[in-house]
Parts: sequence; C-alpha cells; structure tokens
Amino acid sequence: MKTQLLAGVASCLILYGCHKPTTTTTTEVTSNEVISDFVNKIALPQYCELQTRATALHAAVVALNTASSNTSLVAARGAWQDVRACWERCEGFLIGPVEDDNYDPNMDTWPVDYLQLDSFTAYNTSFSAAALQAQSQSLRGFHPLEFILWGRSGNVTVDSIFAKQKQYMVALSEDILQTVSGLSSSWAATGGNFQAQMLTAGSGSTRFVTRKDALLAIVAGMSDICDEVGSGKIYDPYNEYDSTKTESPFSHNSITDFINNITGAQSVYLCSAYGQKGASISALIAAKNLALDNKLKQQFTAAINSLGNVSVSLETAIYTQRTQLQNAMQAISDLQATLDGSAKPFIQTYITD
Repeated sequence: MKTQLLAGVASCLILYGCHKPTTTTTTEVTSNEVISDFVNKIALPQYCELQTRATALHAAVVALNTASSNTSLVAARGAWQDVRACWERCEGFLIGPVEDDNYDPNMDTWPVDYLQLDSFTAYNTSFSAAALQAQSQSLRGFHPLEFILWGRSGNVTVDSIFAKQKQYMVALSEDILQTVSGLSSSWAATGGNFQAQMLTAGSGSTRFVTRKDALLAIVAGMSDICDEVGSGKIYDPYNEYDSTKTESPFSHNSITDFINNITGAQSVYLCSAYGQKGASISALIAAKNLALDNKLKQQFTAAINSLGNVSVSLETAIYTQRTQLQNAMQAISDLQATLDGSAKPFIQTYITD
C-alpha cells in the first residue's frame, strides 16, 4: 500500500509539471526559493496524496457495497481515516481555490445532524454524486460518510447498514473524490494552475503582487488553522459540554484530526514532508532572528504534544480531561499569537521584493 501511494504521488507530480525535489537546502534562502519549495514540496505533493487516498476510499466504499463483510467495513473505515489524515494536514495551508471555490465546506462541513441524515436517507430516492451536489453542504462530504460507517454510537455492524445507506455512502465517496480531484486540478499546470499564481509572486502574479504577499498568505494559513482548532474545534464543544459539536464524533477521530492540522502547519513552516526538506519560512526567519525561529519550533512541538496528552476521545475529554484540553488550547493560542505577533511582522519588515 505504501509503495502504491508513493507511486500515485509521483504520477500526480508529473501531471502537475513541478520540479524534481531535492533533499537538501542551504541555510541562506531567498523568498523566491521559499515560495517555490512550498508549492513543489508541500502543496502539490499533499494534494496528490489527497487524490490518491480519496480514490482508495471510493474503491473501498464500492467494495463494501458490493461485498459487505466485516473485513470490507474495516477496510472502508481505514480508508476514510487515511484520506482524513491527509486532508487535515492540507488544512495547514488553506490558500487559494480550497476556500475561493468552496472545496473545504463542500467536503468538510461539521457538525452534522444525525437526525437530518436519517431523514434524508429515508425519504430521498436519488443517490448520486450529482444529486448530492444539489443538496446542502451538511449532507455532503466526510462526516455523513463517517456516520454511515460508524453509526451514531460508533459501533455500527455491517448487517445494520441498510440498502439506502449503502447507496448514499457510494455517492458520498464519489462526491468526495470529485471534490478532491477538482481541488487538485485547480493547482495543476494543466488545470486551474493556481501554482503559477504562487510561483510568479512579485513577477506577474495577479493574486500576489509581491513575494511578501505570498509569504504572508502562507503564514496566515498557519495562523488560521491554529485559530480554527483552538478557538473553534476544541473550544465550542468544551465550553458547552456538548459532544455533538465535535468534528468527527462518530469515529472519535477528532483529536487525531487536530494533531494532523497542527502537524500540517508545522510541515509548512519547516518545508518538510515525504522525507524531503526545502527552503523554509523557518530558515528565512532563522537567518535574521534565530530566537524567533526557535520559539516557533518549540511552540509547534508543544501544541502537538499537548494534543497528544489527551488520552481519550474528544467526546469524552470534554467531561473527563478538561485540564488537558485547556493546556492544548493554551499551547495552540500561544503558537497563533507568535505567528500573528512576530512571524507576520518579520515578513513585513524583512521581505522587500
């Protein structure tokens, strides 16, 4: 499976037309190198992986529909978790088409109302990706599929998934794949070519008039996911003692989602993924303010570790591990404050091209 995934990523990179990645970078980096390596070593490979995993998810759901068994249910759940992990890392750089064209809410609107899902499944007569795309976003994407695969209590059996739910889950997985494929194409040189808007920042880009603009957008993406995780995804259910407001309540995957969110932002900061390292914002900052770079690295690690200290599902932790959740929210808030209060001003001050 790992070999197939890497092969899929490699084939995507050929389609994107990006440069062959290198494994080393010098300490002194330029803003142009940082933007180029962000595109070619972070954004494009991760969207390639997302498409590969979404394809595997659709295949696993189709297999569950045609040959229902405990084995095929476990496989479909695993495929959902795999694509989910990749998507959550991609949320570390919500830049461009993913937000401009509603790719994010079309496949990741939450929380979901399980009563609405039950009603839609019971009374709807047409299940296809096209039919779902005419529905509200709450009836599309990862979380309705999560509800079918796990059930309200997280312990659904293969025999309890009825025929209409199977039709719905196949349409959901196809819709997810189409959404992911559209997102990938929006960056590809042969598609919407958003990569060109990044790569030509400061030299012809209509989106990023200067390289400073592009770098500020990247830093803003890291800050935004910190805000979303700490001030929304954790705080809302924590503050209201309401487990129905968690992001992935049926699979109890929420804490893993959050770790992948912050890990994705960390990968952007370090320009490190898939065993590759490139010219990074970290190196750009370290060249002039090593203390700030060290602080950010430490805060990324602290935020990820604090989430790892939550040893039960978020649905349980909001009642039984509130101190751990408080610590996680504080660590994430500290990271966001440094990104906003120090990293952004650094870019404003030192990037002049």
